[in-house]
Amino acid sequence: MTSERLQDRVAPAPAHAAIDDTIIDDSHRGTGAGPVSGAVASSRRIVLAATIGNLLEFYDFTIYSFFTTTIAKVFFPKSDPVVSTLLALSVFAIGFLARPLGGFVLGYYADKRGRRAALTLTIFLMGIGSLAIGLTPGYGSIGLAAPVLVIVARLVQGFAQGGEFGAATATLLETGPKRTRGFRASWQLASQGASALLGSGIAAALTYLLSPEQLLAWGWRVAFFVGTLIMPVGLYLRRHVADDTPDAGAGVLSAGSDTLHLKNAPRRDPTLVKKWFLAVFTVLGGTVTTYVMIYYIPLYAHQYLGMPSKLSMLASICASACSFLLCPLWGALSDRLQRRKPLITIGRGVLILLLYPAFWLMNVAPSLFVVMSMVFVMMFFYTMGSAPAFALMPENFPKYARAGYLGSAYATAVALFGGTAQVVAAWLTKVTGNVMAPAWYMMACLGLSLVAVHLFQETGDQDLS
Repeated sequence: MTSERLQDRVAPAPAHAAIDDTIIDDSHRGTGAGPVSGAVASSRRIVLAATIGNLLEFYDFTIYSFFTTTIAKVFFPKSDPVVSTLLALSVFAIGFLARPLGGFVLGYYADKRGRRAALTLTIFLMGIGSLAIGLTPGYGSIGLAAPVLVIVARLVQGFAQGGEFGAATATLLETGPKRTRGFRASWQLASQGASALLGSGIAAALTYLLSPEQLLAWGWRVAFFVGTLIMPVGLYLRRHVADDTPDAGAGVLSAGSDTLHLKNAPRRDPTLVKKWFLAVFTVLGGTVTTYVMIYYIPLYAHQYLGMPSKLSMLASICASACSFLLCPLWGALSDRLQRRKPLITIGRGVLILLLYPAFWLMNVAPSLFVVMSMVFVMMFFYTMGSAPAFALMPENFPKYARAGYLGSAYATAVALFGGTAQVVAAWLTKVTGNVMAPAWYMMACLGLSLVAVHLFQETGDQDLS
C-alpha cells in the first residue's frame, strides 16, 4: 500500500476508529478481483498463521500435563507419590505465572517491532522451553537442580504464550467479513483442542508402544522433542504467511495505520477497565473447565476411578476432539443468530446442572464407556458456552485497545485459575476426601463467569469499533 493510499484510509478516521474494514467487507465483494480478492486471500493466510501458531504453542503445555505422573517420578523425590504429583502439577502451574508478564512485555515489543517479530519470538521461546525440559537430567542425577531447570523452562514457555493470545485472537476477529467473525474467533479455542488432541495422541501412542520402564527412562522425552518442531515450522509459517500483519505497511493489519490510530486513541477510558475485569471472569469459567476436563480427567480417572493410564488418556482425547470439532460449529451458529450471549448462557448453564450427576455416575460406574460418554456430554455444552465467548470478549474492546486488554485479561485469568485448576482440583479432593470436589469447583467458577457474560454488551449484530 502506498503512503498516499494509507493517508486516504486513515486521516479522516475518528479518534478511536478501527482500521477501515471496507477492503474485506461483504458489501465490497462484487467484482471478485483487484484489491478485494487480494485482501481476502491475505486474510485467509493470516487466519491460518494465527491458528496453526496457537495450536503448536499449546502442544507443549498439553504434553506436560499428560506426563505429569511420569515427570513427578523423574524430577521429584519418590517418598510420597501423591506429594510428588502435587509438586509436578505446581510446576505446571508456575508456567502460567509468567503469562501476564509476557502479555504486557511482548505486547509492547509487538507495538515497537511489529506483530510478526513478536509472534516469531514466541515460537522460538516455546521451542527452547520444550527442548530444555526434554534434555534436563532427572532428580537422581543432579538433585535439586533438575526441578529448578524445569521451572525455568516452564516460565519461558509461559512468557511466550502470554504474548501470543491477544494478537492472534484480534487477528482472527478482524481479518474477514462481519458475518463470519464468530466462526473465525472460535478457531482460537478450536486450535487449543487440536493441540490437546495432538498431544494426547502422541502421549497415548508412546504409552501403548513402550513399556512402563521405557516410558519412564526416555519415552516421555520423545514427546517434548517433538515439541521442538515448533521452532522450524512456526518460524516458516510466520515468515512466509504473516508478512501481511505487522510491518509491511500493507494488508488488513498494517502496523503503520495501527500506529496512526493509536496516536489519536483516547488515553483513559474507565469502561475498558470494567471490561477487562469482565473478560477475566468470563475466561474464569472456561479455563477452569478446560484444564479439568481435558488435562486433569486422565489423572483423576487413574487415581480415583481405578482406570489404567492407557485407558484414562482416551477420555482426554475425547474431550480434545470435541473441542476441536464443535467450537467452529457453535461459532458459526452465533454468527447466524447474530447473538453470542444466548449460546454462552445456555451452554454454561446446562453444564453447571450436568457436572454433579456426570461425576457421580463416573464414580459409581467407572467404566471406559461411562467416562467417555460423560466427557462427551459435558464437552458438548462446554463448547457451546465457550466458543462464542471468544468473539464476545474481543468485540467488546475497541480496535486500539483490543489485543492488549484482551491478551492481559486472558493471561491473568489463565494464570490465576487455569494453570492452578489441576492443583486446586487435586488438593480439594485430597483434603476433603470427596471425589466430587472437581465438579463443585467447576460449578462455582462457571456460575461467576455467567454473571460476567451477562454484564457484557451483546455484539454479534454490531460493527467493530
